[in-house]
Parts: sequence; structure tokens; C-alpha cells
Amino acid sequence: MKAIILAAGKGSRISDEIGPIPKSTLEIGGKPIIRRTVELLQQYHIEVAVCTGYRRRKIEEALEGLKVSYFNNPFYDVTNNIASLWFAQDFLKGDDCLVLSADVIFDRDLLEKLMQMEGDLIMVTDSSRVADGDYFFHMAEDGTIAEYGPDIPMERRDYEYVGIDKISKGSIDSFKGTLLTMIEEGKTQGYFEYVFFYYIGHPYIRLTTLDISGCVWREVDCIDDYNKAVKELCRNAQGDGVQTANKEEKCGE
Repeated sequence: MKAIILAAGKGSRISDEIGPIPKSTLEIGGKPIIRRTVELLQQYHIEVAVCTGYRRRKIEEALEGLKVSYFNNPFYDVTNNIASLWFAQDFLKGDDCLVLSADVIFDRDLLEKLMQMEGDLIMVTDSSRVADGDYFFHMAEDGTIAEYGPDIPMERRDYEYVGIDKISKGSIDSFKGTLLTMIEEGKTQGYFEYVFFYYIGHPYIRLTTLDISGCVWREVDCIDDYNKAVKELCRNAQGDGVQTANKEEKCGE
């Protein structure tokens, strides 16, 4: 299996509070978020690529000594992460591939559930976070995604979207073709998830969701998210890839 981590963005909602660094280089348990993610993936022998952009040298420093392929989006400040994924398109071949936002922190239970689930295209969701999340799905009776976005009314929210997805190796060529078409149409301001949404109702390639309710995860958009992640991930440090030696001191608890 492979994994592409999208880490090109500046993170405007948190940048004023953390200074001129990528938010994925913030530390949890004495380790940068992105390094923690890469090490966890590599424990499962997953080949990792990272899409960089804003302060890319900081990302490379955080991952020093790890075997990682890099793809740089030099236009990160005028594009969105669909363009970053396009720059890494050569990595999309041969194997199942995960696509992850670099600001999503998660434990090994989530990863194992996603690795074990079979399907053409899978988007990870959480049915327990619909009250206070950022991006939601409403599902049709047949299990397909009927609505998606940040403004779905509470009564129609079925899941919060996590920011982690999986592409089966049998669907990669089609997925890359759709990605290329969107870029050629000038949709460089879009999110990479829009490529997945293209397959809603597709006749041959099925888009499904995986509910990981009960797993520990947090998307770091603001400083409050980061503080919550520190507490949640450090409480669950044993066995999830975070070094546990002196973990309470490292986590500031």
C-alpha cells in the first residue's frame, strides 16, 4: 500500500498563533504531527509520499531520516490541495493508495480499519461528530452520499468527514484521469475530495464510506483543535505510534 500526505497549505486559521511554520510540524508527544503520521504508516510497510509547498524545508526537517518521496506544489498560495495531489500523480500507480490531509491526527485503530476495508473508493467518516464538526455528509437510503459540505442542517448530518481516503489499485487509473480532467478544466482552487465526489452514482466504480466512530482522531484547523489533540492522543499514546516514555511530561499534562 501507498499513502500520499498533502502538506502544502499554510493553514491560515492557525498561522497567526503558531508563527511561520506548517501546522503539521507542531509537536504532540515530543514529535511533529507529520512525523508521527509517517512513522505510523511505515510501521505497516506503507510507502509514503508528501506533497509540500509552504515552508517545505520545515516539513523535510521534521521528517529527516525517514524514507519519504517528496512532490512540491510551488503554486500552493494560489491553488488548493487538488493541485497538490496532481503534482504527486506519478505516485498513484500499482497499489492501493491512501490520501491524507497532513493536519489530521489519528490512532492505529483507524488505520487498521481502513486498511482492512475493501472497496473501490473509500472516504473515512465519523457518525459521532455531527454536532460540532466542520464538513458533513448526508446519506441516501441506498448508502450513497446525497449531500456534502459544511452547511448541512443538523437534522440531515449523518457523518463528519475525517480527511482520509483510500483508492483501490483497480480504480487508480480512472481516478487519475478524473483528476487530470478537473485540473485541465481549471478547477485548481478545489479540494482533492472533489475527485472522489465525481464517483457518486458512478456505474462502475463505487464510492463508499467507512464510519470510524470510537477511534481517536482530530483535524487541527485552529489552536483549540491542537490543544484537544494533545490531550486525546497522549491519553491514547500506548500502542498508537506515539513514544510513551515520559509521555505525561512531554504532553504537558
